[in-house]
This record gives sequence, structure tokens and C-alpha cells, in this order.
Amino acid sequence: MIDKVLSAIAKEMNNFFKSKHSITEDKVIMSNLVNADGSIAVQETDKIIMTLAGIDQERSQSNVSTYKPTARGSFVKKRPAVNVNIYIVFSAYFTPENYEEGLKFISSVIAFFQSRGGNMSRENTPGLTEIIDKVTMELIPLEFREISNVWGALGAKYLPSVVYRLRTLPIEHITPSPEIPSINKV
Repeated sequence: MIDKVLSAIAKEMNNFFKSKHSITEDKVIMSNLVNADGSIAVQETDKIIMTLAGIDQERSQSNVSTYKPTARGSFVKKRPAVNVNIYIVFSAYFTPENYEEGLKFISSVIAFFQSRGGNMSRENTPGLTEIIDKVTMELIPLEFREISNVWGALGAKYLPSVVYRLRTLPIEHITPSPEIPSINKV
């Protein structure tokens, strides 16, 4: 689920960049910045790297199971989806000669989400799956200490970047549960 939503956003952002900057190549790639062994994960330069930086549970939504009626008049227990927020870092991985170009593309990341009012839906992001109606993208303001913590957690040196929170992505796996007969008499 997470992979499909992030891929759809990356694809739409690449289309936006191609239109806005009259380019033909994809500028956004989904990747870690650093491999587990500490080596650089991305071999191409002059790209915007889209990196998953964290996941947390959305606590404002109910997580109580419900009972759904079946066609036979009985009920089945339905467990609610786990609603998560996803934190994404968009980094300008550009050569020193193209530093200004990197800043231009970081600005374009912000413009991309602004152009959609912060909402990603099936209408403006066709690659979203059938399960997702929409997600909201929020720019996360970070103080210097928080920026340092993010880059330390990513295991990389600082690059011009912006962090967004994707809210709220429901994740669920539907498993068959036993049917509960309805109560007809008391």
C-alpha cells in the first residue's frame, strides 16, 4: 500500500516537473540516500530523492471493531484499518555546479503540493489505488535541531530538502472471520 501511494505521487510529481520545466527526464526517484553499509544509495545526480523517513499511527480515528451484517442475516466482525501518517523527505541531490538548480526543484516540490491544495486524490493523482480516496500532504516545519536529527537518522550529510507528512493512509488486511448468528428471540 505505502509503495503504491508513494510511487503514484512520484509519478505525478515527475509529470508536473516535465510540464513546469520543459524537461523530458524523470527528476524524482524513490530511494534511501544511504545504504545500510553507509555507501551512497543513489548513483545518479541532479535528482530529487524521495525518502520515507518515518511512519506513525493516526490516533484521532477510531480503532474499534464493528460487526457487519451478511446476506444470510448473520454478522461478521470487521477489524478497522490501521491509519498511518507517513513522513517523506524530498532532497535535492544535485552536483555543486547545479546547486541553484536543486533549489529550483525543491521549490517545485512545494509548488506541486500547493497546486493540489495539499490534497492527493484519484482525480489529480490517477495512480492512487482503489482503496484510497484521498490523502493530505502537509509541509512539516523543522527547527535546526530537528533538521539535524532527521539527517542523522537518515545517515547522510545535509542536502537542501523539505519534509512532508502524508495523512492518513489506511492499511488493512481482510481475513475471513467466523459468522455470528443474529439473535431472533430473547
